[in-house]
Amino acid sequence: MKVRKAVVPVAGFATRFLPACKSVPKCMLTILDKPIIQYIVDEAIASGIEEILLVVGRKKEVLLDYFSDDTELKDFLREKGKESFIPQIENLSGKAKISFIEEEGGAKGLGHAIYMAKDFVGNEPFAIMYGDVIFQGEKPCLKEIIEQYEKLGTSIIGTQKVDWKDVPKYGNVSGEEVSDGLYKVEKMQEKPRIEDTKSNLAISDRHVLLPELFDFLEKTKPGKGGEIQVTDAYNSMVGTKQGVYAYCYKAQRFDSGDKLGFIKAGIDETLRRPELKDDLINYIKSLNF
Repeated sequence: MKVRKAVVPVAGFATRFLPACKSVPKCMLTILDKPIIQYIVDEAIASGIEEILLVVGRKKEVLLDYFSDDTELKDFLREKGKESFIPQIENLSGKAKISFIEEEGGAKGLGHAIYMAKDFVGNEPFAIMYGDVIFQGEKPCLKEIIEQYEKLGTSIIGTQKVDWKDVPKYGNVSGEEVSDGLYKVEKMQEKPRIEDTKSNLAISDRHVLLPELFDFLEKTKPGKGGEIQVTDAYNSMVGTKQGVYAYCYKAQRFDSGDKLGFIKAGIDETLRRPELKDDLINYIKSLNF
């Protein structure tokens, strides 16, 4: 069955970006002139996604407003002879239908946020795209994961190898490599100590899951940090007949929920803009580190 739907949890408090995110959702912070959420929506559409559910929390009105038509702004631009800007604010959802659901009872972990999408997903395979990470590559990262799903017909977890010292920062996958970059998962852990895992394969930010995930989420009790950890539900799926696979994608990841990652994402995007690239390079050279 085709992967048509994507779930994007964007309901967190974004404490790493206070005070900015006191009033602005983290996914609405901009990388140059485009908010993070727009990069994610564009990636979803480029990967063949037709419907996107944003699981929202505080300040949800900002997101609702962003994806709504703004006739007042368009009239203003026409009035000022700036019609050329109108295409930039039209059809921001592209070919996809975007809907919203509010996470009930506040942020209780990614597992809880994803469970909110149960009715939206129905009985279809679906994608999960974390709302503070963007990717750049020859192929959209989600498309890489979907292609692996199309080959195997089972749940695929996007992963990347990290430095061993960083293993405790991420969910972790241990398993047997069955082909280049593809692993049959044996065990998943939420932010383990280095001595408690034999792998430096970190769970990353683009996944394709079978709808059975919701049965496991329903039974998952709060874990690390008192939150419902989606990793615990994934781990429960490992022992099923179809199992779970992990794939090391080739796209470059930018964690825009981290301050340094956010800066790197901005630099990378600037270098992709011909009208800005040379000026940025010259400026960096002039700093005389």
